[in-house]
Amino acid sequence: MKCHQLFICFLLGLMVSGAFADFYLHAIPGSNNRLNEANTNRNNANRVFNSQNNGQGGYCWGPSMSFYEGSHLSLEWTSQHSCGNQNAQCQVILQYMCSDNNGDDSQKIRDGTTTNTINQGNMNTLDTATGEFMYGMHEPYSYFQSCNQRSRNKGLFTADQNVNNNGAQSTRQNQNGGTNGFECQEERDYYPYWHPSPWKDIAVLTTDTDNCGFYKANSQNVMAKNYCNGTTNAQLNANNEQDCLTANGQWLSTPSWGIPAPACKEAPWGRDNHLGNGMDGHTHSYNWTIPRKGRESCIGSDSCSCVLRGRYNISTSDTSNWGNTALDSKSNGANSPIKGDPYVNVAGKNLSLALNTNQYGRTFQDRSHVFKIRPRPKGVAGAATIWNLNVRGKRGNIVQAYPAVEYDFTPSHLDVTLGDYVHFQWTGCDTNPAGSAGEGLTGSDRSNIVQIRDRSYNIPLSETDFKKYKVTPMFDNQSTRDRMAHLMQQDCLSLEDLEAAGNEDQNPQNCFKLNAAPTPYFNGGLIRMNKTGTFYYMSTRNNNFTNRSQKGSLNVKPLLPAYGVALVVIGGVAAVSVGAAAGSVIYSKRNPHSRVAGFVGKMPLLNRI
Repeated sequence: MKCHQLFICFLLGLMVSGAFADFYLHAIPGSNNRLNEANTNRNNANRVFNSQNNGQGGYCWGPSMSFYEGSHLSLEWTSQHSCGNQNAQCQVILQYMCSDNNGDDSQKIRDGTTTNTINQGNMNTLDTATGEFMYGMHEPYSYFQSCNQRSRNKGLFTADQNVNNNGAQSTRQNQNGGTNGFECQEERDYYPYWHPSPWKDIAVLTTDTDNCGFYKANSQNVMAKNYCNGTTNAQLNANNEQDCLTANGQWLSTPSWGIPAPACKEAPWGRDNHLGNGMDGHTHSYNWTIPRKGRESCIGSDSCSCVLRGRYNISTSDTSNWGNTALDSKSNGANSPIKGDPYVNVAGKNLSLALNTNQYGRTFQDRSHVFKIRPRPKGVAGAATIWNLNVRGKRGNIVQAYPAVEYDFTPSHLDVTLGDYVHFQWTGCDTNPAGSAGEGLTGSDRSNIVQIRDRSYNIPLSETDFKKYKVTPMFDNQSTRDRMAHLMQQDCLSLEDLEAAGNEDQNPQNCFKLNAAPTPYFNGGLIRMNKTGTFYYMSTRNNNFTNRSQKGSLNVKPLLPAYGVALVVIGGVAAVSVGAAAGSVIYSKRNPHSRVAGFVGKMPLLNRI
């Protein structure tokens, strides 16, 4: 079984050379296998998936967000190593998967309530306190079972690594075949995968766009994937057609998803050793249009549970080849062009390289907690544009939050058009590490929106300030402004009572600090943008001006830009003028002795007409 027969050769080049690098989702917030533990480090790196990331990364679980079908959602991430520049080669692969809450329990995506790892025996265990599934699961059990039974692809390049097991859970990066939730490690490490997978592709961002045609053509979105159907061990082990037929199995195809091929474009620029923003000063991002009912049937019944996956493949050019020249199993072991910790000759003398062929080129990933995709509410036409405005980040200063980020709105600046809808919502948790700095109740995430004059201000506008400073309110009425600012809190204590009780920052009835907000999830609802202009806002709770701010801006453009309005006006004036001239000519012909006829006769152009 040769590499080129399985259309994966280019990926091998990406996978076999490179450097250490972590990858973190910030919008939608990535879990990095974290759940609800109030620790600096996650409890269990094997809980749901194999991230290969730093244990401090990830955002703790909060109540699920819901995104309306067809709405626009900004996906944001940071990666430690370079991407989009000359120092390395990379791919960022964005994918999603949904399950139907009305379907088979063994197929249902869930976050779980424990940090322990799922297995065949406990996968449908319920938490008696909540009624939820206890163990987190993204990939369905049937997919995991097939991977466990199937032999690994032994035609792959593994350098000088000793892959100890023969199953598809064993790869160059996972030599001993360890499992992480119900993930298939071979599928995790290689893209596009050659067997059926439950993941649907959103986009491939790459340093080499020459291969976009390959990625698009071999995505399961548009290409059927094969597997061996049977009951014997030989049949279940077969990973190619020849072995399957030899074992008297059926070599069958799983149809493609029947959806458009993933977008493929140049990866955004990022520098080495820097979990930060790109060249434009903003976090790396991709604007995802949430699927509609035609792509996910569970949307129509409002029963979708979904998860987002981002994978980051990092490499250099030392072993990147393509097509028939790609490295395969013939270059393993002693024939490998790269060796662990080699000595290299430079100017007649040796130097040593710190090079581990297990770590030298890796796949990292992060995944969101579960979110919902919902049908549009009644009254919002299918053609209406919906934008999502959320909050990213976690409690703590920059050192305590790292490699996550501090609070911010996302997108921090959003351009919409008059008549568009914006869905304001955000989620957080109440289990941030106890020592992390922040306002209000220890461990909690809370955010609100109050309007400011522009981003340089830190004092919100009162109801009388709108007229005083001639600022247009972002929200049409005071009740909406109240909901966005105060989060519908109840049972609030007065300032005098809080001061009398002492330790007011930690008082759960301190509504000034948003402590009485019932949950860390807030749904501000769909709001139609009925006024043009640029609106600026901030969160009062997290806007510690000494070292951080949580601010955003929303620009509502007119249906036609200024030049478009001018052209319409000019066109209207021209149409009226032409109509008047035509009328004058007709009148003069019918009334040759009138003053109008005399005027037309003196005008050469009109006279010709």
